[in-house]
Amino acid sequence: MTPELVEKAAFWQARLLSDQCSDRDRAQFTTWLGESDAHHQAYGLVTQIWASNSFSRPQRGRALSRRHAVAGAAFLGLGAFFAPASADARIIRTGRHERRRIDFGDLTIDMDACSSVTAGPVRGALAIEEGRCAIGLASGVRQVSFRCADWRMSGTRGRYALDVSKTLMTVAVIEGALELQRNGGGRLALSEGQVLNYEFQTGRISRPDTRLDDLTAWREGRAVFRGSRLDQAVAEMARYCDRPVRLLSPSLAGQRISGVFHTQDPIRFFKALTHLLPVRVSFDPGQIGIVKL
Repeated sequence: MTPELVEKAAFWQARLLSDQCSDRDRAQFTTWLGESDAHHQAYGLVTQIWASNSFSRPQRGRALSRRHAVAGAAFLGLGAFFAPASADARIIRTGRHERRRIDFGDLTIDMDACSSVTAGPVRGALAIEEGRCAIGLASGVRQVSFRCADWRMSGTRGRYALDVSKTLMTVAVIEGALELQRNGGGRLALSEGQVLNYEFQTGRISRPDTRLDDLTAWREGRAVFRGSRLDQAVAEMARYCDRPVRLLSPSLAGQRISGVFHTQDPIRFFKALTHLLPVRVSFDPGQIGIVKL
C-alpha cells in the first residue's frame, strides 16, 4: 500500500463527508473502490483512522487539511490494515431467535438469528460479518459487490445463501451467478446450484454436494441435519435459544446426528438428543448443558 493510494483514499473519505458531495462523486468513488482490493484496504485504513481520531464532519474549505492529516497518520504509526467498520458504517446485528430484513434498494439481505452485517456509506463497503444471510440482487441492476471475510463477491442479479461461522464460510448460488475474488488470490466463479466452502484456518476451498434447500431451511423455520457433527448442530440450534448452550464433554463434538427440527422450538431438539445419543442434557436458568453419559 503506497502513500499515494492512502492519499487518494483520504481524498474520497473527505469528499464523501463533504456537504458538496454529489451523486456523480459517489458513483466515481464506487468505481474506484471496486477496481482492486488495495483500494478497499486503503479506504478501510483511512476510515478507521478517521474514527479513532474522532474527526467531525468536515466543513467547507477544510477537507484538504483533514485529508492530509489522515494520510500522514497512516504512515506515522497506525500501519496498514483493513477494517470494514468505519465512522460512517453501521453494524446491523440480530439477537437470539431474531430475524431481520434490510433493504438497500437493488439488494436485500435476510438475516438469521445471531448474525451481523456492516453497511458503509456506499455499496462497496457492505460486508457480511457472521451468521447466516440470504441475499437477493434485483434483475437488471448494475454489478453489486459485497464482502465476506477476505473475499469480495459480485454479481448483477441472483439469490445467494451465506453461512459464516468461526471456522467456515459457505456460499451458495440459489439463482444466477456470483464471482468471488480473494484478497491476494485469484478469481472463482459460481453458477446456479453450486456451493463453495472455505476453511479459515487452513485456507482450504471445496465444493461440496450440498442440497440448496437445506442451506435456506432456516427461512422456513427448519434446521436440517444430515449426518452433521453434534457441535455444529448444537451451535445452529443455540441461535434460537433464550440462554447459552454448552457442549460440556468435548469428546461429543464429533458425534453425528440426522433429522429435521423446528427452530421455533429448540428445547425439543435438546430433549431429543437424550434419545438419539448417549448424553444427558441439563436445563439450568443460566444455560443448557450437554454431557456424555
